This record gives sequence, C-alpha cells and structure tokens, in this order.
Amino acid sequence: MTRTSSNAIEVAIVGGGIAGLAAAAFLRKYPQYNITIFERRREDDEEHSSGLALRDGGKAIMKKLGITREEVGASPGAGYRTYTINEDLLAESRLPEGSDGDSPMWLLSRGDLKDALFRRATSEDGKGKPAKIVYNSHIVRVDPDTGTIHFANATSIHADLIIGADGIHSKVRSAIIPESHPQPAPCGISLYRFMLPMETFENAVKAGDHTPVMFQFNEDESFILMVAATDGSNCTLCCYPCEGHKTMNVACGIFDSSAQTPEELEYSWQAKGKKEELKAIYHMFPEWFTRVLDQVPEVALFQIRDQDPLPIYFKHQTVLIGDAAHAILPLGAQGANQALEDAEGLDALLADVTDVNKISDRLALWDSIRRPRAAATQRTARGFESVLSSKANQDKVLASKPFVEMRVLAGM
Repeated sequence: MTRTSSNAIEVAIVGGGIAGLAAAAFLRKYPQYNITIFERRREDDEEHSSGLALRDGGKAIMKKLGITREEVGASPGAGYRTYTINEDLLAESRLPEGSDGDSPMWLLSRGDLKDALFRRATSEDGKGKPAKIVYNSHIVRVDPDTGTIHFANATSIHADLIIGADGIHSKVRSAIIPESHPQPAPCGISLYRFMLPMETFENAVKAGDHTPVMFQFNEDESFILMVAATDGSNCTLCCYPCEGHKTMNVACGIFDSSAQTPEELEYSWQAKGKKEELKAIYHMFPEWFTRVLDQVPEVALFQIRDQDPLPIYFKHQTVLIGDAAHAILPLGAQGANQALEDAEGLDALLADVTDVNKISDRLALWDSIRRPRAAATQRTARGFESVLSSKANQDKVLASKPFVEMRVLAGM
C-alpha cells in the first residue's frame, strides 16, 4: 500500500533512552509520522544518573534540536589530563575550540540530557505531533517481516517503522541479527560510579593537610581528570563536573577479577556496588579518596560489555540505533555521540518520506553510511588502554573522525 501525507505512518520506538528520545525528537517534526515510544521502565522508576561527554557531533546535533549547553547544565570541557596518585602529570591533551566559539566538549549528566530530549520529543509546544510514551512495556518478540511487536501481556501492535533503541540487551536486535553473531560479552573491566555535590567533593578532597594539585576545576574550562595507580592494578579514577558545575561525576575502573564476587557483575545502570569493596580495591590511593567515599551514600557497579560490530542494522522497515546497534566501550566517550548521530541520520533521510514502501530503501542508505562509521568507532575504542596514561592514547580519543551531517554524506 502507498501512503501519502494524509495517511499517518505509524512509528514504534522501542526504548526511551538517549537514542530513542533523540529519534522521536527529530521525527515528530514531520506531519506524516505518529510516534509511540515503548519504554520498559515504569513512569515513576528512578534511574541512577552518571556523566557523559558530548563532542563536536553530539553538540551540533543538540543545537539542531534547539538544546543549549545552559539547558542541560553542561560544563565546558577542554580535553584530558592524567595524573598519578602521587600527583605527577602523565599526560595532557587539549581539543581545539569549536568553530562557533563553543567549548570543545560538553560535560553533562545522562539525566539532564535525557530530560532535554524528552521535552523535545513529547512537549505539546514543539513542531508537529508530540510522541506518546507507553511505560511498563515488556517486549518479547519483534517480527520485521510483518512489522509486528509482541508484548509479554499477549498483546501486539503493528508499525510501519520500528526503531530498536532498546540498548545492549535489545530484543529488536535478535530479530535482525542471526544467532550465530557473537553476543555482547564482558571485556574484563567494570566501573564503580557515583555523583556528589561539588561542594561536598571539594571539601572532602581539601580536608587534609595538603590539597592535591590535580583538582583544578573551574566553571569556564574543565579537563576530564584521570588519576591512575601505576602498579598494574588498573585502578583509575575519572571525574569531571556537570549539572551546572554543581555536581562531580566520578567513575572508578577495576579489573573484573578484582571484585569479590565477579560472577555477580552485570551490565545495568541500576546495579549496585559495595563501597567498602571499592575502598579495599583502591587501597593504594591517598587519604583524600577515602574521605570522598565516606561522603557517598551508595555506589553503582557497571560491568562494561563489548559488542562485535554487526553485519547490518536493519531488516525491511525495522532498524537498530544506539547501543542496540553498536555498543561502544566508554573509554572513547562516544556512546551518546553515536546515538545522536543515528537519530540525526534518520531525520535527514526520512523527513520527506510519505510512502511506506520507500522506508526500507532509505534505511538501506542510512545503514550504508552510519554502520561503517559506528563500527570504526567501536574498533577504535577497543584500542584504548583502560588507563589513558599516555598522550598517545589521549590523542587517539580526541582524534575521532569529525562529524558530517547525513545530508552531506548522502549527497542530498
């Protein structure tokens, strides 16, 4: 059946994270699309937030959605600095200033980013029809051949376009990728995560007789700070400000084998860790680290998973985006950026589609452009040392290929 703009194209987005909300925020602008987001969480569920960095592509895409650095409370980021626990500077790498005079990076919280995208996707004030969100949606199977999504409550819906944005544990991916393709697997590294009010963090660090030289954060420019133990333990603290410079985001890397119960590690934003275990693993860190941990109510423990690049991102009118398509090790600070590039690409190639029979061809074009870039980013992230203790490794992080709009890449 051929549809025109007078016939709505039903879009089902599976997953209401960064990728799914960004896709909804872009596509809602066009009158032919009716968008529904199916989110597994309950509406009143609380999520553990954490920090992330947006590079040139992510920043440009946010600005296309009308989202400013001020709205998401992002601190301006300049690059990376790595110190030893003895305060020796190992490496410093600085990014060039953006062409529009903006800072090279935005350092922000995942929660603030999602909130801004949620507003763009669902607000009645935006252009086009706001996306609807159906919470507590537990999907058991997707059939790309018929465009059907089956739910755990024995109901199903049909959609003309299914966007799988349901993360590394994607149900949609299993409908597109053969079972023979390797599943996401632990890479051997986990991250303890927590956030503290900036004043609390600074008071704890400075409470001793000596203030460590590496803690130099200001509201005009901050580096992503790495503090590394150089004893082969992989103990590395990473921190930077976010939420309007009012919060410090902290991640502490460990080898999975260092955990007391490594078999219980899991890839989940909600998984909790044990503060006393983190203290024991980081026993070689100075006293300021213990003082910081004493101020933390609880810590999350997130096992990093690695995904081999997929052979394809779409089937018929079903497509994968975000971590469902290309889960990326966080060492390159590219996960959110690549998710936003996915959404920007769909926006460019689906904006003028009013005939459902043309969707698959546009997805094929999107796949031919996005998949090689995302796969290259995955492979590059694998090449980083878990401790970014050399300028060569830092420069690898900063030297990712520059963002180019999909319209340009597609010759539109």
